[in-house]
Amino acid sequence: MSEAQVEHLIGQAAVLNRLEDFLKLVPARTGHVELILEREQVAVTRFAHNRIHQNVSNRDVRLWVRASVGGSVASMACNNLDEKVVKETIEQALKIARLMPNRQHPGFASSPDESGHNTEPGSEGLTFPGQANPGPAGASFVKATAYQTPEDRAKTIAELVAPVQEAGLEGYGTYKNVLTELAVANTNGLRSYAAGTSGYLKGLIETADGKQAGYADQLSRDVTTLDPLALARTAIQKCLLNKNQIELGPGEYEAVLEPNTVADLVRFMVIHGCGAQQLQDGRSFMTGRFGEKVTGANINIWEDPASPYAMPFPLDYEGQYARAVPLVSNGKAAGVVYDRVTASRVPGHVSTGQATTPWNITSDIVPIPQHIVMGGGTDKPVEELVKNVKRGLVITRLHYTHCPDPRRVVATGTTRDGTFLVENGEIVAAVKNMRLTQSVLELLDTVEEFGQSKTCQDWWTANGMAITNYNLPALRVGRCAFTGNTTF
Repeated sequence: MSEAQVEHLIGQAAVLNRLEDFLKLVPARTGHVELILEREQVAVTRFAHNRIHQNVSNRDVRLWVRASVGGSVASMACNNLDEKVVKETIEQALKIARLMPNRQHPGFASSPDESGHNTEPGSEGLTFPGQANPGPAGASFVKATAYQTPEDRAKTIAELVAPVQEAGLEGYGTYKNVLTELAVANTNGLRSYAAGTSGYLKGLIETADGKQAGYADQLSRDVTTLDPLALARTAIQKCLLNKNQIELGPGEYEAVLEPNTVADLVRFMVIHGCGAQQLQDGRSFMTGRFGEKVTGANINIWEDPASPYAMPFPLDYEGQYARAVPLVSNGKAAGVVYDRVTASRVPGHVSTGQATTPWNITSDIVPIPQHIVMGGGTDKPVEELVKNVKRGLVITRLHYTHCPDPRRVVATGTTRDGTFLVENGEIVAAVKNMRLTQSVLELLDTVEEFGQSKTCQDWWTANGMAITNYNLPALRVGRCAFTGNTTF
């Protein structure tokens, strides 16, 4: 496929030149202005009953204007890049900023490399695997993904569906491609640009009567690494095994948690404890605990925007280079991520480059990590972890998770599309869905074995309501608490 067939990549020079022109619209001596331009194309092909039934695409360009006057700041947004509209938006943001009280805003950066690393009191000397061997940064933009066509997605889905049909089952799912361009420019001279791609393929395989289901998904910046046949085999195997479900009572069980399940649990550590705002508000599980044990000593978790396995992206939404940050080091609280505002409140601290999108995230949870890596991954498939379970459960994924106690990081959600009972190292029965309710910190204090790692998303991100990606191993835990079950 040639680049000529692709209309939707604007490119660094064109985007920054456009922002340069917009900055010329800022009235002289009225304050400082920062422009964030994001262009996104999302193309989705959906299938049901083994047939494609929908193919849609959407392109959107949006401009966020931040105006700073003294220590006050105000924001306005538009998705019309007509010069008159942009000029009015800039003037309105400046007008509002002049009316706002002084919030001690630190002002805008003049270079993308003003971000860096911080050491929290109590965490001195703690290390994490991401520091020892950072390696080359992974590519955030891959041409093969950016240039996907509906025909390309249809071919991939056909490969997925073929073995499903052969097995006499029904396939449902989605293949989504995303192309993003992000540019930040301001009156202090900062100019930043980055482009990213992603390919997400998921399949839910069911029997014709809908009583059995199996699930699998794959995520990558590079769609050429997606393997629809492997995905189909995994989901089919789970579906065929997921028959004659028995009902288990509430209680604590040994468990093998597949990476998607781990992502849904670690998510609540991320959004409720690993950002500077939560720490400064006293809401984080790390508050007053840096250098202290928060999980088992075999747990290492860090933010790594350069990891090729955690959907890398080099910039944040303040135009800063995104840095790796240790979060949990050998079970001890090690650090949190910062944007410019939260860093300005701590003497000697700088942004770590994790300012989040202003468009679809609530302000009380920014900044947050967006590229989570957990160490300890091995070459052991889930089947190997199961062999070491005396009596317990295998959990494929969770559904509609919540966190009723953020300070203790208590997670709750129901299992879905593949919950199995294990006895003496063998799966002996499928189990009706159960409700998990447990502190994630306590759960991670019982990790006994690590399996293969996977690039994945939590349930909320996969459904477009959050922004964090993960590279996480499957885990065998000694104690997982279930407080109820369902009738299906």
